[in-house]
Amino acid sequence: MPGLFRNICTIINHKCTLCSKKTSSEAFLCPECLEDLPWLRSACHLCALPLSVTDTLHICGQCLKSPPPFDSTQAVFLYRFPISAIIPKIKHQAGLHHTAWLADCLLKRLLHRPQAWPDAIIPVPVHPLRLIGRGFNQSTLIARYLSQHLQIPLLLNQLKKNKHTKSQSSLTAKQRRSNLHHSFSYHGPLIRHIALVDDVVTTGTTVKEICSTLRNAGIVRIDIWVIARTPSPD
Repeated sequence: MPGLFRNICTIINHKCTLCSKKTSSEAFLCPECLEDLPWLRSACHLCALPLSVTDTLHICGQCLKSPPPFDSTQAVFLYRFPISAIIPKIKHQAGLHHTAWLADCLLKRLLHRPQAWPDAIIPVPVHPLRLIGRGFNQSTLIARYLSQHLQIPLLLNQLKKNKHTKSQSSLTAKQRRSNLHHSFSYHGPLIRHIALVDDVVTTGTTVKEICSTLRNAGIVRIDIWVIARTPSPD
């Protein structure tokens, strides 16, 4: 899989991944396409829901009322066009050439935000049957990119998804919770601080269920690192 990721980066060949215009040798996207992306500028420190730029607390009302079982969330984009069109292409149309530049955007966001770095990075797993059908886990590709560039150990097989569940995208919030209940297990080293990596956070049901498993395993601090955050329907 590392060779596959290097090939993805090579294919880009110094052209903008979105519009194919020539760009600098170190850039995945041209300045115009970068500017047009739905960047998440101001967000809740805990769950990454968008906040007003005048909100000085940096924590949304929902998290103040009911704090999540994780310590922070870093998201680069709002889940809006074109991000909302690109990420499904990665999952369902093998648009792997998009993974590298999305991971690079997340890397740059992390490097520009003061923080304590985790002891390890863990991707959100998929069930083995889904992995066989798709051929890859996009969260693993993102996590590997971050691990290599940040020099933080990557744990790939310690967190597992044991239940082959329905796709979360078609379910209500209540159905999502029931769908994922007791779906994950952790059989790895006792680590104080980890970063959990995924492509999108929607309702947060998946990461909350995983965090419950990780907390029970003795992990003290959990940061969520994702490409995009779905805005609240409210």
